Amino acid sequence: MNAKALVWRLRDHYVDQFRSFVALQRRQHPKGASEVKFRVPEEAGFFGQMCCVDFIRNDGAVIPVEFTPERFLTFEPTSGTLGNASLAVGRFTWDDVVIRHDLDRLPSDKLSKWFRLRFDPDDIRHNSLSELSEIIHSVREQPHQISIDFGTAKPDAFWDLLQLIVDAGAVRVEISGSRPDAADDD
Repeated sequence: MNAKALVWRLRDHYVDQFRSFVALQRRQHPKGASEVKFRVPEEAGFFGQMCCVDFIRNDGAVIPVEFTPERFLTFEPTSGTLGNASLAVGRFTWDDVVIRHDLDRLPSDKLSKWFRLRFDPDDIRHNSLSELSEIIHSVREQPHQISIDFGTAKPDAFWDLLQLIVDAGAVRVEISGSRPDAADDD
């Protein structure tokens, strides 16, 4: 399977489960809402001091509910190149992507621009009639690594971030997840 097809498949596999999760939450908590953005304290470690919670129950008290997929799409680790960078791809899920690279930090202006486009903190692209927001849910940046919950974003968000890392001069990029591997029946 080619890389672009794999990423689409990983995204769709996750989003199908996410849709079911949201439908169940809405049946059980009709006053709740999915994909709600929050400003968080700096010490929480989220890029831009923002994150998107999968669902908020609002039955007298606001209670965040995180979605954790029950099924995981498995694939064989692979390697290749992207531009001038070597690329190693291990197992990951759409909501748990860890990208390790050989840069001390990513260019803050370019990462901020990517974040504004893909998280849409000011809801410029928000469509109240749309089933999904098509945004990333969180980003955490550390030296030599960035962790992303791609939420309901389309695969372009993934590829644009990889391109940003390569364009910044990375020569080694490794993609994996932070969860232990999980088998799937898919």
